[in-house]
Amino acid sequence: MRTDDVIEIVGWTPIPPHQKHLSEYMHDFGFINSFITSTYHQFKPNMNYHLGFDEWNWIRGHEEDKYRHCPPTKYNKIYKDHIIGRGKDAFARNYQKFMLGKYLPNIEERTSEEDYFPAQTFMEAARFVQKNKNIKNTLAVIDEFDPHEPWDPPQHYLDLYVDKNYDGVQIYLPSYSDNVSFLTEDEIKYMRASYAGEVSLCDHWFGYFIEELKTLGIYDESLIIFISDHGHSIGEHNASGKLPRFMYPELVDIPFMIKPPGNLNGSKRISNSYIYNHDILPTIFGFLKEEKPDVFDGMDLSIFLEESDRLLEGRDYITCGFQICTLYKDDHYALITMNDKSQQKLFDLSRDPEWNNNIAADNPDICEDLFQKIEKDAKGNLLLKFESKLMDLKDWYGQAR
Repeated sequence: MRTDDVIEIVGWTPIPPHQKHLSEYMHDFGFINSFITSTYHQFKPNMNYHLGFDEWNWIRGHEEDKYRHCPPTKYNKIYKDHIIGRGKDAFARNYQKFMLGKYLPNIEERTSEEDYFPAQTFMEAARFVQKNKNIKNTLAVIDEFDPHEPWDPPQHYLDLYVDKNYDGVQIYLPSYSDNVSFLTEDEIKYMRASYAGEVSLCDHWFGYFIEELKTLGIYDESLIIFISDHGHSIGEHNASGKLPRFMYPELVDIPFMIKPPGNLNGSKRISNSYIYNHDILPTIFGFLKEEKPDVFDGMDLSIFLEESDRLLEGRDYITCGFQICTLYKDDHYALITMNDKSQQKLFDLSRDPEWNNNIAADNPDICEDLFQKIEKDAKGNLLLKFESKLMDLKDWYGQAR
């Protein structure tokens, strides 16, 4: 199915029209459902993320969303402030110019913090809650694309982190690269500061939404599940972006918090266990005390409402696939490997918690043992070949056309 999408990633595909959605399950339980998103990939043609919702709200303009268009020459003077100079990395320069060429027209009418994407998304979410505050069974799926790049928060958020003496290029759109030597140390520090500022912007407006729930008197009775989809390499391990062979913690470790209805006396943690985002659906069904459909993968985490901190059975390690690469991780080792067993990187986490010392060459038996677990989880379906016009390591995500 054509989606008007240049992102060709295994798993990032339209939801099949015949597949029952979360919203449709919730309709069966008598819920009113809203989908509020600024993640523009979700409302591209044929993606079907909004099927079954009573309302959906597209917050337009992120990244290269085809929202506004103007002659590229209009921003020629602005580009020099935000992209690397000539004579450095040609791909990085072209990528940044291409992305900003789509993004800058989308945001040119922005005049206040309320015009930024997190503000728009969470204010719209607050409006939905306010409008339906007297309806007990409501579901709001809220998806804010930030802190996705470009990282251009309002100045007062940037000022929290940036070096006041920095007068270089304001790089807030990193290129995707397995080598960041084309950036100076100060440029990398600026990118990290701009990312931190964008995160603080998101924190503020998520906090605004939570305060609205409390003002309406419905926070305590609400189930809130907070999760991200991925992290981002900003110079760590000499990489930038989201690259399959760089599935280090900065890319794959994500926040996942659950605030149950009725709250808890103190926080509870799932001690030394690994959880996935596909545990969300079973967990929602668990809180509703509904039987989980057989089609669901994942575990019901609502059990921790009644139980003390403990282990999840069968979750003493995780495997995570990204194109033709896979990550294995437990409490002792982490293995990043191509699915044909090449280019393996093994780390002893007790001795090397920062994942800097690759010991794969000296420990082939450990690599083989962990790879067998990867194959078991993949059930014989490990992807060994993937052809795409974006498959080159530097071009896989968004080739400058």
